[in-house]
Amino acid sequence: MTNHDSSIDAQRLLNDLNAVKRISPEFSDMSVDIQEIMKESSNPAFLAALLYKLTKEREETNKILARLDQKFAKIQELLLSNSSTPNKKEEILSEPDQHIMQLIDEAGMVSATDIQLRLAYKKSNAASQRLNKLVREGHLKSVRSGKKVLFMRPTPTPSMVKTDSPASP
Repeated sequence: MTNHDSSIDAQRLLNDLNAVKRISPEFSDMSVDIQEIMKESSNPAFLAALLYKLTKEREETNKILARLDQKFAKIQELLLSNSSTPNKKEEILSEPDQHIMQLIDEAGMVSATDIQLRLAYKKSNAASQRLNKLVREGHLKSVRSGKKVLFMRPTPTPSMVKTDSPASP
């Protein structure tokens, strides 16, 4: 079968509107358009107009897709920003926690015993629990130094960074 034979077969199928209507009414409507295109396919001006219309439709589709992509990016950004901040309530620290953070900013690092003495807790267990809560919330990190556990900020605050030489012991 040559290309010529297949084009004749396609022409017969398009001409048989009853067969096309049995397939689908929408396809039947479209087949009329296809028949008109096939009649005009030898006209270069018609083909140019058809390609121009196709190009314009593609540009509109690309604009729609670009807007959808922008909206999707905004949604992703909102989802990521909401998931990175667990609770707005946790950002405001209680007064004792703020005092602990100030002490850490001044000293660089503290132990539970330091907090017990500065905040007048009866035992270091209360200070240790409060410090460990701040570690769980991400405000502090803990480092073991021998038998002691020291608490410090995860990243130094600007007031803690000094340009002078380190203090002597």
